[in-house]
Amino acid sequence: MTTFLLKSLGCKVSQYDGERIAEKLRAHGLQPAEDHPDIFILNGCSVTGRASQKVRQTLRAARRNWPAVKLVLAGCEARLITQRHEELPDIDWLLKDGEPASIAAMLAALGLDTDSAAVAGKVSLPVSAKTRAFLKIQDGCNQFCSYCIVAYLRGNEWSRPIADAVTEARALVAEGHRELVLTGIHLGHYKPSLLHLLRELDKVDGLERIRLSSIESVEVTDELIEWVATSPKACRHFHLPLQSGCDTILAAMRRPYKTADFRGVVEKIRAKMPLAAITTDLIVGFPGETEAEFAETTGFLEEIQFSRIHIFRFSPRDGTPAATMQGQVDNQTKIARSDRVEKIWKASARAFHAKFIDQKLEVLWETIENGALCGFSREYVPCRLAIADEKLLNQISQAAGQKLTDGDLQVIL
Repeated sequence: MTTFLLKSLGCKVSQYDGERIAEKLRAHGLQPAEDHPDIFILNGCSVTGRASQKVRQTLRAARRNWPAVKLVLAGCEARLITQRHEELPDIDWLLKDGEPASIAAMLAALGLDTDSAAVAGKVSLPVSAKTRAFLKIQDGCNQFCSYCIVAYLRGNEWSRPIADAVTEARALVAEGHRELVLTGIHLGHYKPSLLHLLRELDKVDGLERIRLSSIESVEVTDELIEWVATSPKACRHFHLPLQSGCDTILAAMRRPYKTADFRGVVEKIRAKMPLAAITTDLIVGFPGETEAEFAETTGFLEEIQFSRIHIFRFSPRDGTPAATMQGQVDNQTKIARSDRVEKIWKASARAFHAKFIDQKLEVLWETIENGALCGFSREYVPCRLAIADEKLLNQISQAAGQKLTDGDLQVIL
């Protein structure tokens, strides 16, 4: 029987797309394997040059480990290589999309045995080993920020029909998932209405948590804040990509807001929910970023007090305007700035997590690590319980914050 191993790199949308490919392979009768697969599919990410480098490193490692394996590259990196007419000599197939016809063509071209009876059966929905599951409701981006290659690779924006998304949500809940994370490249542009979809998901029996993966600050409306504040299923967590805390750099990035606009949204959220988590993405070393402009960013980070910051060192992507901008920042400076930002966010994360000491939290237990249960609260606070009771996995418990250990919140039931 033909076996496969699939690995996804990058964002939550990429993770979701990888799960869909794996599900289609299972529908063709292929079986997942942890080692020595017949086919290895890498769902690659292209968001930065380092991400593309990691794709190539992973493929080379797979070829070394399994010389006879069929290597397949999928995802954004496969689209990028196709657009640029590049060649990867070790690759046996480029899977440019996860549509059924593309999967079938790949399997036929690679001469892999499939089970035709399995194909005739119903294709089930993605299954995640985690207690949280991703639900992709939107793809594509029309924004074209000056540094970003994703809009060129993902194409025009489209939204999934509400009925289709709700049907998959019910199936994921039936499989045992307690929390759904809504994902998309530009989630706030979901049509006809993100709020309409959220209210429909509120009605799904058995669904206990709904989390938004990432949404632009300019698309956070008063009505959305109200839904998060009042829905019993909403997670009080907003991931708002900032990218820079300097208005000059934001303009060069072609971001659709200024720092004052961003601050205003955060103030509205905290006025309604003082303990809501605010997390973000940040790029350091954008072309032309001076020390004074970087100081504006660090000052803004210290003001906002994010509970988590995903830090990216600027990576020029061929074909984007920022790749040829003057004033490219050297790698040593990027690394130093990244380290400075990391210190700021770790301090603000500790301060945020400390607010939950002697407070009640609702924790979804996801893993056991070093003899302790680990999970996240609705506010995305990482929690640890000093017991290893497997019966509590994928359960939601009321817990009380006790103390901080390495930034995590130790809790008791």
